[in-house]
Parts: sequence; structure tokens; C-alpha cells
Amino acid sequence: MEYKNVEKLRKLLIEKLEECKKSGKEDYIKLDIDKQLYQQILFQDYKIAIPDNLWKLLDLSSVSFDNVYVEEVDFTGSKGVVINPQKVCGMTLRHTKLTDVKIEGSFDGVDIRGTDFTGSKGAVLNPQTICYISLENTKLADVEIMGSLDNINVRCSDFTGSKGAQLDPQKVGNMSLENTKLADVEIKGSFDGVNIEGADFTGSKGAVIDPSEVRNRSLRRTKLTDVEIVNFYSEFVDVRGTDFTGSKGAVIDPQKIKNKSLWCTTLTNVEIKGSLDGVNVEKTDFTGSKGAKIDPHKVLNKSLKGTKLTDVEIEGSLDGIDVEGADFTGSRGAKIYFDEVKFAKEVGANLTDVEIIINDEYTETEDIIIKIFQKQLKINN
Repeated sequence: MEYKNVEKLRKLLIEKLEECKKSGKEDYIKLDIDKQLYQQILFQDYKIAIPDNLWKLLDLSSVSFDNVYVEEVDFTGSKGVVINPQKVCGMTLRHTKLTDVKIEGSFDGVDIRGTDFTGSKGAVLNPQTICYISLENTKLADVEIMGSLDNINVRCSDFTGSKGAQLDPQKVGNMSLENTKLADVEIKGSFDGVNIEGADFTGSKGAVIDPSEVRNRSLRRTKLTDVEIVNFYSEFVDVRGTDFTGSKGAVIDPQKIKNKSLWCTTLTNVEIKGSLDGVNVEKTDFTGSKGAKIDPHKVLNKSLKGTKLTDVEIEGSLDGIDVEGADFTGSRGAKIYFDEVKFAKEVGANLTDVEIIINDEYTETEDIIIKIFQKQLKINN
């Protein structure tokens, strides 16, 4: 059919789809027209030619995506889409969301960096045969992994909901698990020399970590749920932003960690052995920790800004301490003078479980003023 006529039909289809959308029609629309013509109407220059919010109203069971450019397309909410990765334009599914898509065919030589497989069906993946041997930024939910992850770039990938993934940290690409989510991954091997910054071990199996042996001795931004920690007493480990919730075996001497900083660290399941004097505890969450004792006047900058002090024993008053956003719920021994309570609350401090002390000097002065005026009133009367 001539191009101008295809254009007219495409315009007509868009108008009718807009009418359906406005009417709130929920059933998918199946067009019983010539398949070749259908392809011409839907696609132009190898791309979907109908607005995203409209083409998903169509039942696409009879449509072929062979030779169609589907990079950065979101199929969520579509119906009947079947894709053969070997036949899409450029063999790339990069940054594509394959929710509600049925996969038929292999991923050999296909670029799937940034692809989201969540909600797809039929995806079976051999990491050794994909383009660039890279799963960087890829979400692998609902994917069956059949093959080794040796030498594969898994940085920023998410294995949550995948099946069959086994990983030796010593053999992954660049020995890096930076920002990788390792749920549903079986880990076999050590983390010596491995970059684990930002990695999330929640839901993984078999992870045993010696913090002194990981790359740069850094646990920054790492979530250590389901990890066994060994030999934590080594010095200069960076724990800023680390979440120890659900880990086992973590024992920390705050005086020996890198920069003496627990900034933004969640210390659930951690045993604190050592002083917190001179340590940065801003935005630290002590909930579920053991053994933490704090003299507010001795922590770095006299600051408890944003700190959650549940399960902490407070030694000393809060007089002159920065308590902006601090939460004392579940702490023990915290005391604050009455004339500082108002300011503390104004800066967002939660003073639950804090003892309020009546300032003696304030009380004495108040009594003097009252007595003077009582005496003056008697004289005048």
C-alpha cells in the first residue's frame, strides 16, 4: 500500500484508540486486518509509530517484532507481545522493560545492558554468550541463568527473582560487585580483593566476608543481611553508610575504623567494643546494637545530628549538644535541662526516654522574682 495511505490509516487508528482511552475501555482491541498492513501501520523506520499510551490498548498477538527497534521500550501492560532476541533490530534490548513479554529465542550476541526482565516469561540466559559479556544495570527477575558468571560484568545488576545464579567473587568481571543486588545468588568463593561497595547481600547464600581483605577495606553503602562477618577487628575498615541488619559476627571497635566515622551506618546486630569518643555518629542508627555507650560531649563535634540512639547508654547531659533530628527513643540515661527542651523539639529531636532536668538556677531565680512581687503587692495593699 502507498505510504500516504498507510499514514492515513495510522492516523485513523490513533484517533480511534484515543476515543477508546477516553471512554475508559479496559478490554484489549484485536484488529482483524491483513498482517503485513498491520505491521506497516504500527511501525515506521523500524520503530513503534503509535504513542506509548495507545499502542498498549491493542492485542498484539498477531504482530511480529522481528527487525523492530525495541531499545528503551517499556512493554509493561501490553498484551500478546512475543520477542525473539535474535531478530530484533540491532540485536539489542538495552534499557528495555520486558514485563508482559514472552521470550522465544536465545540471547547469544544480544545486548541486554540495563534490560529489566521483571514479569517476562521464557527468558533463559547464558551469560557467557551475551554481547559485551555484560549484565551491568540489568534486572534479572524471572530469568533462568544457565551458565557461568565468570568474567561477566555484574556491576549494578539485580539478581532478585532469578533462578540458577552461582557466583565466585574472585572470577566476576573486574572482581567487582559494586552496587550489585545478590538476592537468590549462591556465592562460592572469597571476597578478598573484591569491590563490594554498595552491594546488597539480602537473600543471598554462602557469603562470608573478612572486611580487612575486601578491596580498599571498604564496606561503604553495603547491605550485609545474610552475611557472616569474620575478623572485624582489623583497622581502617570504611563502614560509612553500611547496613549490618541481619548479618552475623560483626564486632566493631569505633576507635579503629577508617576516619573514626560511623556516619549513616546502621548497626543492628553489631556488638560495639570500644569508646565512641571522637567518633562521627551523625545519622548513625544504633537500633539493635549491643554495648554502645556515648558521652555526648566527647563524640565528634559534640553532634548527635540525625542519630537514632535506641539501645544506647547515654553518659552525660545534652547541654550544648547538636541534637537536630536526633531520636532518643529506647535510649538509656539521656538527660536534658528544661530550658533547652523547647529548642531541641524545634530542631526535630525526639526526646522520648529523655529525662528532663529542672535547672536549679532557673528555679531559684523564678522563686526570687515571684517572692519580690508578692512582697511588693502586700506593701501596696
